Amino acid sequence: MDNEKEKFIEILKESLHKEKFVKITFGKYKGGDKDFKNIFVNRIDTKEGDMLSFKFRYTTKDIVKNYEYEAGIRLVNEILGKDFFSGTLFTSENDYTLDYSKKRIPIVHTKKSSFTETEVKSHNKVKQRFVNAEAKYLRLLGITTSDGKIKADKYDKFRQVDKFLETMDSLFRSSGLNTKDEIKILDMGSGKSYLSFAVYDYFTNTLGKKVTMKGIEQRDELVKLSNYSAGECGFSGLSFIKGSIEEFADEKTDIVIALHACDTATDDAIAKALKAEAEMIILAPCCQKYLRKQFVCPEAMKGIFRHGIHEERMSVMLTDGLRAMMLEYFGYDTKVFEFISTEHTSRNTMITAVKKRNKDESKLPEIEAVKKEFSIVDFYLDKIFL
Repeated sequence: MDNEKEKFIEILKESLHKEKFVKITFGKYKGGDKDFKNIFVNRIDTKEGDMLSFKFRYTTKDIVKNYEYEAGIRLVNEILGKDFFSGTLFTSENDYTLDYSKKRIPIVHTKKSSFTETEVKSHNKVKQRFVNAEAKYLRLLGITTSDGKIKADKYDKFRQVDKFLETMDSLFRSSGLNTKDEIKILDMGSGKSYLSFAVYDYFTNTLGKKVTMKGIEQRDELVKLSNYSAGECGFSGLSFIKGSIEEFADEKTDIVIALHACDTATDDAIAKALKAEAEMIILAPCCQKYLRKQFVCPEAMKGIFRHGIHEERMSVMLTDGLRAMMLEYFGYDTKVFEFISTEHTSRNTMITAVKKRNKDESKLPEIEAVKKEFSIVDFYLDKIFL
């Protein structure tokens, strides 16, 4: 009985994947709220990536909620056959209506599209894609199906990778590497290697650079899978090595990436990047515990930091703030911002650094002032550089 509904949901997924989606409207409301009238669904571009925007229309007001694709698709699936017994998906190819009979048996009707081209409502502008959705590595790494469709449970991962490439592209174009033909990249803690493959593919096939890229990973099975996939894709400049960040031998590198390096492993990655004279550094630290064990909040703030959650957040801010200041001391322009992640935690701090100048000695007193204010006597990076 639900085969037609499943068919409708699959068409919805494909329309989003192929960017043919225009909007969804619902009909035949059978819910119990007399003030509730309808739901209208559009696609929008936000700072956190493409989302489905649901406008819930009531008699006297509209309520708008935005959902990531996977969650939005689930909501459409829940609505149909429960509160609404008709739904129309408008795409640039066709219009598809899922209609329930009086016996509540669903059937999909197809007719010529009401639209000649995809209409995407955006808060900013139509989003440029940085990931090639047809790339072979996406299939080998389990993001797309054998026929090139993004798997329902991988939409968020796909958008995360695309957003990362967007960030990296912007940094690259602002760096001194922009004019180089050959680029060396090191991914410290490559994990399942989604980002490693995407970065290599983008720099090689989109930017036309000759790339030598190494991924460092401690789990042997992931190293083997990643090397196999690189061979299958013909990515001759991409290789993966078993080992830890701390163990990896120092060598000249243009770009260093270290995402989700736990606690002081991020500091080890910073140290490697500086010794490698990297022009670009991209970090997404996690588990910032090292300073929490020792910093003391100023007397006037003790009432705030008696709550553990505030102490934890301050530890994160102090750790990543001091890391950014240390990078500025070494001549980098830095940014610290929130990065959306779906693999480890829902939200992470991202630190980016682009080499712009020689050491800035004026930064040292600023670093020392922060450490003094919070009674920090053992900042991990001090052991390495100061």
